[in-house]
Amino acid sequence: MQAIELINNSDSWFTLVILFTIVLLAILKLIKPNYLLGYTLAFFTPGFFQKKAEENMYLFSPFKFILFCYSSISISLVFYLIVQPSTTNKNNFITFLIILASVFFYLLIKYFIENIIASILAIKGNINYFLHVKYGYLFTVGLWILPLIILYKYSLHSSYFLFTGLITLLIFRAFLIITNNKNIVIGKLFYFILYFCTLEIAPLLILYKTTTT
Repeated sequence: MQAIELINNSDSWFTLVILFTIVLLAILKLIKPNYLLGYTLAFFTPGFFQKKAEENMYLFSPFKFILFCYSSISISLVFYLIVQPSTTNKNNFITFLIILASVFFYLLIKYFIENIIASILAIKGNINYFLHVKYGYLFTVGLWILPLIILYKYSLHSSYFLFTGLITLLIFRAFLIITNNKNIVIGKLFYFILYFCTLEIAPLLILYKTTTT
């Protein structure tokens, strides 16, 4: 209990989490260095995800699952830094763990729901590339977010820098998802907007509300 209280009352836990994510990156580089480079540069090489979709790399392969965990941690750190000024909770590490659990299980459950719905509606073949690109670019965002977090926390200390960087990455991701799946998006525009508001935006608003009250 004393160790947990010590972590809660200092920022040392934040540095430890950063170090843990760097260890995960090192493991990813050892497992599949070319894949790690491909995901990192995916914003500029759209053909990378088309090739990976054809390979149909399963989410729970060692590389993909570690990348999933890494991205969940990176995204959770950003959410924590955004909501931190709005919360009166002094148990900062506990707050982060709540955010991490919420992000991790939200992404995991959403992944299964999307695949189950696609299978039930017999549209898995049509939607598989869309889902692969969507999660692939999410992992790319996770890889790019970590340097922004480090710069914000240990150098710039500018909320504007962090928020602008995050919004830029998310807008870029959304733009690339739409342009890479324009036939599906344009053909099913109403359902795409409904999906985006229900499964992408609403859970983030709920997470923000629950961690700031």
